[in-house]
Amino acid sequence: MHIDYFAGCLAPAAEAVEKDRRMREIVFGASFSLFVALSAFLIAAWPIPGRPVASYFPPGLSASQVAMAVGQAGGRLLEIGGNPSLVISLGSSAGYAAELYRSGAWFVVDASFARLCITGSWRASS
Repeated sequence: MHIDYFAGCLAPAAEAVEKDRRMREIVFGASFSLFVALSAFLIAAWPIPGRPVASYFPPGLSASQVAMAVGQAGGRLLEIGGNPSLVISLGSSAGYAAELYRSGAWFVVDASFARLCITGSWRASS
């Protein structure tokens, strides 16, 4: 009878330990899945030298300011989105994406990947 009392006291503690272990497994699985998905996104969106890139500049910049930043990075403006902060451009140097970041771009991805995500009006640059 004395042993049954202790066994009854330990059962809730064992259940709590098992629940904690399952929760750690779930958190690890979710974190690992997020890491893999983010890695796949970055690989797919990585700018390829010599191909057009989509760049997102700070909101509030005018189309002329964005065009100047693209020119400063050594690129040629191809298209401007409905929002002038989002542009498609082409640069000839291998480090063009890095130059866009130095010119003020917040985000630079391969344009073919970006077109899959973008809806709305685009207009060609003149």
